[in-house]
Amino acid sequence: MEIACTGAGVMASRLLDAVDGIDDCTLVAVCDVDEGNARKAADPRNAAVYTDHETMLAEHELDALVLAIPSFAHTNQATLAARQGIDLFVEKPVARTAEKAHEIRSVIEENDVISQTGYLFRYADITERARELVGDRTIGLMDGRYWGGIPGRPWGRKKEKSGGGNVQLATHVFDVLRHFGGEVSTITTYGNRRVRDEIDFEDVNTSSMEHANGIVSHVSTNCITPVGTQVTLVGDGFELTLDYTADTLTGSVDGEEVRFEGCGRAVKTEVESFVNAVERRDASGVRTDYADGVKTLELTLAANESLETGAPVVLDGPDS
Repeated sequence: MEIACTGAGVMASRLLDAVDGIDDCTLVAVCDVDEGNARKAADPRNAAVYTDHETMLAEHELDALVLAIPSFAHTNQATLAARQGIDLFVEKPVARTAEKAHEIRSVIEENDVISQTGYLFRYADITERARELVGDRTIGLMDGRYWGGIPGRPWGRKKEKSGGGNVQLATHVFDVLRHFGGEVSTITTYGNRRVRDEIDFEDVNTSSMEHANGIVSHVSTNCITPVGTQVTLVGDGFELTLDYTADTLTGSVDGEEVRFEGCGRAVKTEVESFVNAVERRDASGVRTDYADGVKTLELTLAANESLETGAPVVLDGPDS
């Protein structure tokens, strides 16, 4: 199986390390607008180096393409690959705008290619264990926190490019709440820039949501202090906190203490899931295909809309 990667930054490095550990899976090319970055990723793997994705796609017959690029950088990389029948792994957020995401989703569906998005929390051991413990119990409340400090990359500090705290930074948290609680029907968001002048968007946000099934949830985003990322679930006979920074699950179920440590293998598991889906032509093991990633993007864009208008935003139904 031959794979190429567009993007050669931090996340691409983690994904390619996971690819290295899979038998019969070969990285044949790396493309990045910065040739030096592309070469750092490609040379140790004897892969070809490109700065133009169209040339790379024209010169290789690929089985799959990893798109590990910032959301604002999406042009025709995904659609060109999909039209060639190349399966796609797309890092989150899946696009910067809903319009671009819908365009890519349509081409993926029209060409019947397998897709997966990089919402790796769904593949974490602590997420799997929490789902086992919750089972069919009723969830009442969910609380998510992304308290991550200032984005490290310059483009991440610009709302026009990154989408800000909701779209870029807290996207994993919003996705996990969808994973456990289903689709959101209404969201209201408030935020302000209180401390950080290094970013041009709100350094604190708070979103309150009602899900279509009646669950209520909350997400807070904080660029002031790098505390970490956690999600707490409260329901019938249980309260559980998933700490994605520490990779731990704690709490109680029916009065019994829960303490579980993950193995830090979420990236490896998500990449293996994608490779298996491509090899077997069976996407049943994919937990977030592109269409699902679009729904998380739409939710975070709705958070920004509410933030800007000061009014609740009603989202489309779960089957939209």
